[in-house]
Amino acid sequence: MADNSLILIVDDNPSNRKMLEIILNKSGYDTISLEDGKETIKKTAEIQPDLILLDVMMPGTDGFEVCEQLKSAKETKDIPVIFLTAKSEVESLSKGFEVGASDYLKKPYNQVELLARVKTHISLRKSFKDLEESQNRILELEKKNTILAMAGTANHEINQPLTVISGNLYLLEESFSKKRKNKDQSKYFKEIEKAVQKIKEILERYRNAVELRYKDYAGTSKIIILDDETSLKKKNSVKK
Repeated sequence: MADNSLILIVDDNPSNRKMLEIILNKSGYDTISLEDGKETIKKTAEIQPDLILLDVMMPGTDGFEVCEQLKSAKETKDIPVIFLTAKSEVESLSKGFEVGASDYLKKPYNQVELLARVKTHISLRKSFKDLEESQNRILELEKKNTILAMAGTANHEINQPLTVISGNLYLLEESFSKKRKNKDQSKYFKEIEKAVQKIKEILERYRNAVELRYKDYAGTSKIIILDDETSLKKKNSVKK
């Protein structure tokens, strides 16, 4: 039995549609049937079938035009199309492949051949989707590792001048006697020390970062937040 993959049947002949529905439903496939080319172009993106069985010769918008428009749209370009045709001329078959068809079936249908072709192209479609998902996961992991490496580099580069600032701040403060520092000066020293300590804490978190996430910032812009294990625990405890 099939795994409830959805097949879109497009044929202006009600008998042809019904016959295909019976064959495919008995084999475990879900089906949706349409009889009009223009309606197919409008609804395919919404339906997102795993496969389209598309009649070539239809009044108005024929199968070639339907396929061409589906293949030119981002939302539907990867859906495999099998042409249903009573015509076996080389020119027609060639045109079908030119507009993006994956395969063709000649009427009247051989049930065994029909199911074999359907199974093959649905399996290929799922394999491509799995491959794409794997590639996206790999790219996301590579991007994450690159950002974490950049954070490590930035940490090293910033930490050196920060050490200089911290050391010179200490020496500057020591050069003042308690009597010579007024209230405002003492306040300024404390604020600088707090800022230096805050930078050190940020660098420590980045150095030990184990996760990253994106956060909306200034409208359409985004920033990256790097979390270490401590910040993750705090975030999770807040959620609970």
